Amino acid sequence: MLCLCILQAGLGWGTIRTNWRRYRQGFHRFSINQLSKARADKLLSEPNVLKNRRKVEAILHNAQEFQRIKHEHGSFAAFLESLAGMPDEETFKLLAKRFRHVGYYTAEYYLHSVGYWE
Repeated sequence: MLCLCILQAGLGWGTIRTNWRRYRQGFHRFSINQLSKARADKLLSEPNVLKNRRKVEAILHNAQEFQRIKHEHGSFAAFLESLAGMPDEETFKLLAKRFRHVGYYTAEYYLHSVGYWE
């Protein structure tokens, strides 16, 4: 879901919907394990990858960060649970610090999309 938020930034949702199958294929079906080991230059040479180096590098960095969080907390869900009770602004700030190409708006959108707030 975070990859979707990053890819969509600055683009229309129609562009994302039109190209979603291609992007999924080019980005290894958004497998965190595969993306955490991938190289930006290799992905950028693939025909089904968005040709925006900053976004590609952010997606790869974020996959590595997901792996670090999984190691630190046991799972990403446990990491999110550890944020419970933290003021929203602090939560957004923490996500923006750990993940690339993620600002407050993207952090809030992501948290809503994964059901962080019930």
